[in-house]
Order: sequence, then C-alpha cells, then structure tokens
Amino acid sequence: MTGFGRGQAQAGGYSVQADLRSLNHRYLEVRVRGLTELPALAQRCEARLREAFFRGTIELTVRWELAGEVRPRRLVLPAARRLAAELGELKAELGIEEDITISHLIELGAFQEEPPEEEAMWPALERALEEAISQLAAARAAEGEKLREVLAREANTLAELVNRAREEAPQALSQAEARLRARIAQLGLAAEPGRLEQELALWAERADVTEELDRLAAHVARLEELLDEDGAVGRELEFLAQELGREAGTLAAKARSVPLGQTALAIRLCADRIREQARNVE
Repeated sequence: MTGFGRGQAQAGGYSVQADLRSLNHRYLEVRVRGLTELPALAQRCEARLREAFFRGTIELTVRWELAGEVRPRRLVLPAARRLAAELGELKAELGIEEDITISHLIELGAFQEEPPEEEAMWPALERALEEAISQLAAARAAEGEKLREVLAREANTLAELVNRAREEAPQALSQAEARLRARIAQLGLAAEPGRLEQELALWAERADVTEELDRLAAHVARLEELLDEDGAVGRELEFLAQELGREAGTLAAKARSVPLGQTALAIRLCADRIREQARNVE
C-alpha cells in the first residue's frame, strides 16, 4: 500500500525531520536513509517500523541538525600530519613559496565534524518518527478502505458466478449425454445392453464438478469474512485468490458445455483481479 508521512520534532538541542514513504510489496522491506553515521539509531528506527507495518516497502529518510548551533569539529591528527607532509612534498616538487597554513588543512579535511550523541538525538528522532508513522498509517488505512470496497464487489461477483455454475453444471451433463447418444445413433452403432449406461455413468462421474463448486463457495465465504476483519489480511487474501484460480481452472477443464466453460473463465479472471489487488493490502 502506498502513502506518505512526515514528522518533525525538536529535543535535546536537535531538530529532526522524518519522511516515510510506502510502496507496494509482497513482503516487508525497510530502508533507512540519513543515519549512516548513526547505526544504532538506524537500527532502532528499523525495529520500530517493523512493529508498525507488516507489508510494503517502507523508506525512512531522516534529516537533522543542531537546533541553532554549529556542529562542533575536531582535529583528526593522523590525517593532519599526512596532509601536511603531502603538501610539503608538493611545495618542494613545484617550487611553491607559499607557506602551509591551518586553513589549507581545514579545507582538505583535517578538521571533521563530530558525530552527534545518539542518546541525545533519540528523543527528537523518536517523536518525529512516531508522527510520520501515524500519518503514513492513516494514509494506508484510507487506501485500504477503498480496496475493501473494490474487493467486496469482486466477492459479490464471485458468489454470483459460483451460483450460476451450479445451475449450469447439471444442464451441461445432460446436454453432453444427449449429444453422445445422438452421435451413436447417427453412426448406427449398436451398444451392448446396459453398456452405454455404464459408460455414461463413469463419464458423468469424471465430469462431476460438485466438489470444485463446494470449494469455490467455501473460498468465497472466507473471502467475505476476511473483508470484515481488521489487521493484516493481505497474505491470506492472496492465498485465497490463488486457490480460487486453481479451482476455476479445474472447473474449466471438466466443463462439458460452452456456458459452464465461460463461467469458469469468468471466475478465473475475477480471482486474478482479487489476487492483483490483494498484493496492495496490509
């Protein structure tokens, strides 16, 4: 499910902005950006996001700064020594008369910004993160309600199609039997007494679709139940759609009439639409 959330907070001398973006994904994938130099805080953010969401690609981007202060710098002495030595060699090689100064070393990175104190930043980051999570969850919930309406319409369509297939199945068998008897008569074949009825009974047993229709009805009933439940139901919806498609395929293979075959195809297409939408559900 897609969505966006933003949180901002100030605490402990830090100002933090947290941006959350969500994209559709079959499983949960969390990405944290902006905290490369603060791995402990990145891990805490990822853990919190995994508690809040179950599916989707969740991308967190953190921007922070010292509230009204300049970030302190510290001298990296080994780097300063190396830079001074290399500048001295360059000066001698090129015959440069200019003296090496602190300004040269600063420009080249001898003085580096000190990393922030993670525990001092966490209160502001936590508040910003929770606000972003709340906004993103609300956006995903609103999208979820729309998806629920779409899936409810598909469930109603499925129920109608399964009922239609129940009506068409007996007619398909009787029509197929009539066509077979007419063909035998047309060819002038003489069947042994009772043999034709026996073969027709075996054929009708192999072509019976009662079990497939019962399983389809059970899957539709479970689908309707899931649409009334709260919480993470996306994976079960996707599984149900897969099973609906499988049963529809078997029904189509056993169909002995054009109308029943067309109904089976319609069920399969409906199941495919549900499966596609289920990938967007938490």
